[in-house]
Formats: sequence, C-alpha cells, structure tokens
Amino acid sequence: MMLKVRVVQVVLYKHNFNLTVMNTKEFETNEDWNEEEINSWEEEDSELANPQVTSNRENQLRVIRTNQDYNLDYLNQSIDKTIVLGPHYQRRSRWSTVQKSLLIESFLLNIPIPPIFLYEKDFHSYEVVDGRQRLEAIQDFFSNSFRLKKLSYYSHLNGQRFSDLSTEDQRLLLRRSISATILMAESQGFDEIDVRMLLFDRLNTGGVKLNAQELRNAIFAGSFNDLLDKLSRNPIFRTIWGIPNPSDTEPQKSRAEKALLNNPIYKSMMDCELVLRVFGIQEVYNDEILDGSMKFILDRTMRKYKNLDAAMGLIMEQKFNEAVRFIYETFENDSIKNPILSPPQKARNIYDALIVAYWEVDKSTIQDTETIKTNFQNVLSDEDNYEKIITKGNSIENIKFRVDKFKEILTELI
Repeated sequence: MMLKVRVVQVVLYKHNFNLTVMNTKEFETNEDWNEEEINSWEEEDSELANPQVTSNRENQLRVIRTNQDYNLDYLNQSIDKTIVLGPHYQRRSRWSTVQKSLLIESFLLNIPIPPIFLYEKDFHSYEVVDGRQRLEAIQDFFSNSFRLKKLSYYSHLNGQRFSDLSTEDQRLLLRRSISATILMAESQGFDEIDVRMLLFDRLNTGGVKLNAQELRNAIFAGSFNDLLDKLSRNPIFRTIWGIPNPSDTEPQKSRAEKALLNNPIYKSMMDCELVLRVFGIQEVYNDEILDGSMKFILDRTMRKYKNLDAAMGLIMEQKFNEAVRFIYETFENDSIKNPILSPPQKARNIYDALIVAYWEVDKSTIQDTETIKTNFQNVLSDEDNYEKIITKGNSIENIKFRVDKFKEILTELI
C-alpha cells in the first residue's frame, strides 16, 4: 500500500465530611447561565498574553502526516489495543443512538466519512486526536451495544443490532473503510505535552471545537484530572453553581439526568474547570506561578499535578469538600453571588478567592456568619476593591489582592 506523506512546519508558542445530596430541586430551575455566557469565559481567561512566546527556528515543530484507509473490521479490532481512544471524558456531549445509527447507515451506503486523525505516540501505537465519537459508534455497534434507529434508506434494519444483521450485511460493513490521517511529530525544544496540545488544539476538526478544559482533559489525563471530575460531582458544589443533582429515585431521576446533560456548565466541562481554578489560584497566591493569563495558570496547574499521588489527592479532596461546605453554610443560596449587581449574579472571582482565602486562614479566627456577610458587602461596595476583584481581577497582582481581601472578610471587622 502506498502512503502519501506530507511535512508541515508549525511554530509553537512555547477536614473530612460525609456529603449528602441537597434536596434543592435545582434541576427544575432555569439557572443564570446560558451557553453563550459560558463560552465567553474562555475569552476572559485568555486576556493576558502568555509569557515566552518564541519564533526561534530551533524550536520549530515538524509534523509528518501520512494518510491511510482502514476497513472497519481492522479498525474495530485495533481500538483499545493499538488505537487508544483517550481519556474517558474527552468531552461530555456524547452521540445519541440516532447519530450512531446514521453513521452506520452511511457506511452501508458507502458514503464518504470525514477522516479521523491519529497521533503516533510510539511505533504502531496511536492516540485519537479527532474522530473519537465515530470510532466509539463503530465499536459500540460491533459489540451489539445499541440497536439501529431512525434509518431512512435501510429502514428495514431499524431495531437490529450487529448480530441481528444478515451475514451479507455484516460482511458489507466489515469491508467498509474510513480514512485516517496519521500524525508523527519531530520536535526540538518542546516536550510531548506541548506537541500533543498543539495537535489537539489545531487539528481537532469536529463539529464543535474542543474548549480549553476539554483540551486539558484530553492532554493531561491522569490522577489529578480524575480528581477534578470527582470533585465536580460534589453535591454542594453543584448546588452552588446550579448544576442539577440527579436523584436516585424515579420518576425524578430521568428528568434530572436529562437536565444535567443539558446544563451548560456540565456539558462544557466548566464544572471541572471551576474546580481546577481554585487550585490554580492557590498556586499564584503561593508564588508558584508568577505570570500569565488565567488560561496559562490553569494549564500550568494541570501540568504540575498531572500524576498526583493518592495521599496528596486525598488532602486536596478533603480541603475542597470542606471549603464548599463552609461557603454554602455561610451564604446558602447567595453563595458566590456578587451583591452589587441587581439581581445578584454568581462570579468566579468571588468563588475562587473565597475558597483559597478559607484555606489560608486560621479557622479559629473566622467571624460569625452575619459579620462575614457584612464585611463582604462593605468590601465590594468600595469602588477600588470592586475594580480589582471583579472587573479586572485576573492579573497576578489582582488575584493576590482579592484573596487577601477575602481573608479580611473572613477574619476581621470591616
């Protein structure tokens, strides 16, 4: 088989609690956020330029690209062996049974399918850069995980699994193929994470481009990434941010699960980013990160803690769970809301500073609830404080300023 090879040069800019589910019926409410507002978070987090941009020719990245066709039989047998689909939660918006069924019908019709992109991590070992959901659909059908649904041209196959198909149709599917673009990187001056971030970011061609947290989730798969996902399921955290808490009983369970899947924060993995954010802010406050945009801070924090050991992970989990419980017990339904706005709106800069400030203070010095609320109102009523905390709060200087102010809010009389 002859392979087509191309070379592309790219410059790369270098306390412990038993949690209980809150009976809030949050899934019945229409929360503050919509998808457009969630998407705007990424723009805000990238406002400051990342440091050390380079155009040095010695640091250029050379990508070798080859094209190859794989029949579905070979491809299905290779998944999870030589082709690794990647982290379980690369993105949360999964294909429906109808979407999977229509892909299978397209193969039956021999309609060309957009190519998948694979990154060769090692010899004959590949990681999916783009096309994960197509590969999952193929794998799921061949393993009889779903029945075909709403087919138009092969409607007589509706309701059938792969094993229900005639021998002729099975063989037809197994012989169908999909094109794959295989990427191999030759680099100087960049580590593997840098290379993979570039490829996932620039070469992801799906209908919805990976956002920053989905990208981090794909690149930094490891124990810390698993911890972020676990902490994002904390029922008090979800209540604070208006993320549905699915019930274990019917009939509420199905409604809540549907609401969760449609929740903009959950669907975009911003819940995981909100958890990550507090650990990133603590890195800045403790002078572990000295410059860069919020996006850069979060990337660096993911890189640092990627292979977090179990003991440290347990400490971080206990700290986070204690802090979110404190927030809810103090502010209840007004947790992390900006009281200056009418109506009050939830603010990430209040949330992250409040958690880190709680971690940094002597718990014996924390004031009573009413004093804290009064302090909070007084601090944000000051125009200069408001500017540094809310309006322009993501410079390194302002991050430290807002954590210091929230330490005062928790421990002093203002």
